[in-house]
Amino acid sequence: MRGITPRREQGMADPVLAEMVHATGATESRHYAAVKPVIQAYRASWVKLAPYRDGPVNAKRLEVDDPLAMTARIKAKAAELGANMVGVCRLQPHMIDLGSEVSHEFVIACCVAEDYDKVLQGPDAVEEEAMRTYAKCTEIATALAAYVREMGYPAIAHHNGASEVQAIPIFYQVGFGELGRHGSLINEKYGASFRPGFVTTDLPLVEDRPREFGVQDFCMNCNVCQRNCPGDAIPQDHVMTHGIKRWLIDLEKCYPYSRLRDEYCHLCVDACPYIVKSHPETYKAFMKERKQVGYKTPKSY
Repeated sequence: MRGITPRREQGMADPVLAEMVHATGATESRHYAAVKPVIQAYRASWVKLAPYRDGPVNAKRLEVDDPLAMTARIKAKAAELGANMVGVCRLQPHMIDLGSEVSHEFVIACCVAEDYDKVLQGPDAVEEEAMRTYAKCTEIATALAAYVREMGYPAIAHHNGASEVQAIPIFYQVGFGELGRHGSLINEKYGASFRPGFVTTDLPLVEDRPREFGVQDFCMNCNVCQRNCPGDAIPQDHVMTHGIKRWLIDLEKCYPYSRLRDEYCHLCVDACPYIVKSHPETYKAFMKERKQVGYKTPKSY
């Protein structure tokens, strides 16, 4: 199956960021250049695991008479490996990078929730936590793909080290949540504070389904992420993609705060009211801080 969705490049491979960086006379984004050693170590960990995305498939295949039971087994294994959420859907062209070929029928999404309490420790702690969860998802996807191959079915891990699949459409299809105004998918328990790893495979599985629980209606009347975005990068109006409502972030307004400064900016996600359900006291304290600095002031403490 050939993919049809362009991938949003990261770092200086992103043409919008590269143009903005070069306009300042620099050759590198300040944020990426200021990366701390601990974050460098996390990034190195997923690069190190990239060669193990795929591997030999056991010639003795386990026959799957009950795909529903197998799906439960896979989800239990992912949870054992450390995943907080696991979902399955049938792979579709819009879930695959433009021009990439992925022959598998299913994709398994495994997500790890971030420790939201890190928001009270400042942007460096928030970024370190994001990289920790990305690294953990890489480990989970790599191990889960090997587990499936041992049962006699092809399986490839997709993560920050290397990937051909797109997170958001998969998240939506497996029922992790709905797209929010800040551009990320919102889960009722974790808000948008989670990171993914994926496994594509032909192992017979049963699909999960999209779920709606009022996020987009809520976002139509909530302006908390907009009120906290220092670059005013979050739009009022939405577009429709594959029948799904989406808000497109203005990258030229976002990047001066999220890429052209040393500090990490994650305010739109950190300020989203959906996280209050699982972290009420931390959210209350964090939003008190935001009010004291004037909301749109970027984190730099």
